[in-house]
Amino acid sequence: MDIRRGSRTAVYRFSGEAGRRKRRRTDIRARRRRWKRRRLYKWIAVAAVGIGGLAVGAAVFGMQGSPSAEIPAAVMDAGSIRPPDASVQEQQEAPTVSQTAIASMDWDADESEMLARIAMAEAEGEDVEGKALVILVVLNRVWSDKFPDSIEEVITQERQFTAYENGRYERLEPDEGCWDALGMVMYDHWDESRGALYFESESDSTWHQENLKRLFKHGKHIFYTERE
Repeated sequence: MDIRRGSRTAVYRFSGEAGRRKRRRTDIRARRRRWKRRRLYKWIAVAAVGIGGLAVGAAVFGMQGSPSAEIPAAVMDAGSIRPPDASVQEQQEAPTVSQTAIASMDWDADESEMLARIAMAEAEGEDVEGKALVILVVLNRVWSDKFPDSIEEVITQERQFTAYENGRYERLEPDEGCWDALGMVMYDHWDESRGALYFESESDSTWHQENLKRLFKHGKHIFYTERE
């Protein structure tokens, strides 16, 4: 691959599998840059809102310092309100989305594609969060002592993921929702998996129900973990 400095075009000099892998890695890097820019824009927007609040506060204090200015009753009333106690304040500041204690985010472009592929193969009809939950099940297994310790070994482990066993994993290309789901996990550290290690679609099978602890249902998938 020949990427010229200052040019946005890339000339690929590889064909077949080698060329496909080169293009795939380049696409994943481009997606990562877009995710980082998206987070930067979000932080800028939050900062702008904060600066706007400071400007309003300064205007209010300016009114208080002026003899001819009338202070709105709402502002006067606000001064008599007691600050909330610590317990209430902690509840108000608690994030609405649980944050995972991500054990490691050290994976490469190939492993990123593996995660996107398993999300597509297992959760093609699910929303972005449903795809992210499948990715998190894989990662929860990697971080668990009861499963292999690499993304590839977890996905390819025998008789674990139906979509890998029946070939859907190789046939389907990840859609935009899969990459968005991967970005949620990697950069937003989104985790509503509650430590799930298993999931299944609704079926006549009762193995999961009889042997595991049910956690929750999202879309068409039911998520489980080991019983204590």
